[in-house]
Amino acid sequence: MENKNERDKVKKDSADKEKIRDYIEQMAQSKKTPVAKDLVQLKHVEVKKQEISPQTQNLANTLREQYLEHDQFERLTNDELTVLESFTNKRMFLTRIAIIVNQSRIPLGIEPFNKADLEKILDSLVSKGYLEVELVEGKDVYILTERGVYRLQ
Repeated sequence: MENKNERDKVKKDSADKEKIRDYIEQMAQSKKTPVAKDLVQLKHVEVKKQEISPQTQNLANTLREQYLEHDQFERLTNDELTVLESFTNKRMFLTRIAIIVNQSRIPLGIEPFNKADLEKILDSLVSKGYLEVELVEGKDVYILTERGVYRLQ
């Protein structure tokens, strides 16, 4: 009897497995509907590099030159930066600038600026637009411009 029960059980299991297999095959066949990527055909498109018109090139060059003239912060030397950063007031005499600049150089063992070197550096800063010069009672007064104030901040 046990053999018969086992045979019936095996037949029932195999029948269940066959039903499940048939069901999975039916589901798989219904899922084989075309996908969007199968329906779309892609074409190769030629891409050409856009040419820059001469007017646009001239405008870009002009803007680049104006930018370089306007913003020369990177072009300051260490000495020019030192002198510019020594401004404690908006207006200073040459002698006061020399005292402040050389006070920071002497303790470090760096040779102090003489009057000619300092005037050359100040003239360079004037030409770059960081300072202006006025003559007051026969002495030069150096005035910090807006650009100089902006650079110090």
